Amino acid sequence: MRRLPAGLVGAWGLLTGPSADPVRSAVVAGCALGGGVGALLLAPPNWTSWQLLPAVLLAVDLVGGLAAGALPPSRRTTASERTAPARLLVVGAHVLHPALAVLLFGARWEWGLLLFLAMACTVLVLPRVPADLVAVVGLVATTVALTVSVAFFGGPPAGLAWLAPAYLVKLVVSAILGQTATSRTWTAAEPDSKPVSSARASS
Repeated sequence: MRRLPAGLVGAWGLLTGPSADPVRSAVVAGCALGGGVGALLLAPPNWTSWQLLPAVLLAVDLVGGLAAGALPPSRRTTASERTAPARLLVVGAHVLHPALAVLLFGARWEWGLLLFLAMACTVLVLPRVPADLVAVVGLVATTVALTVSVAFFGGPPAGLAWLAPAYLVKLVVSAILGQTATSRTWTAAEPDSKPVSSARASS
């Protein structure tokens, strides 16, 4: 049986983490494929091929990415290795998604800008939030952004109802999981991190 090229294996490892097993890899691939199929099924009949193809690719990236970001191997590697410049690079790269929604699908630019700013601000602020408040801040910010985008800016254009939830879940929720994973790993590594009750019992 032929082995996959090393470059392909390395690229897949960036998504699923170096210790991801075949089952987890299959989950990521299945979610990515499901995202693309879902985008096809929800596409309006008047879309051109120049709209259909980007929509499918965006769905594959977002849905596959949110699955990969929730996997423990991926959470450990991104949480322990992602520096501030790396976070900025990730945030900057994801301006493409709302920009394409505006340019190709007629979404309001205010909607796209809100989506990007909500994601960027939350992802960049979460590393400075106390560990026990990370989930609260991230989930509240996601809920507010989704609500405001629909209530004040009319929501996404036809066929892209999935874009905003998948976009924020992929980036914000993955950042929440990464921060909590970092906190737990650091706490477990601390020699003086015994529970108070056990410390008192030992004294």
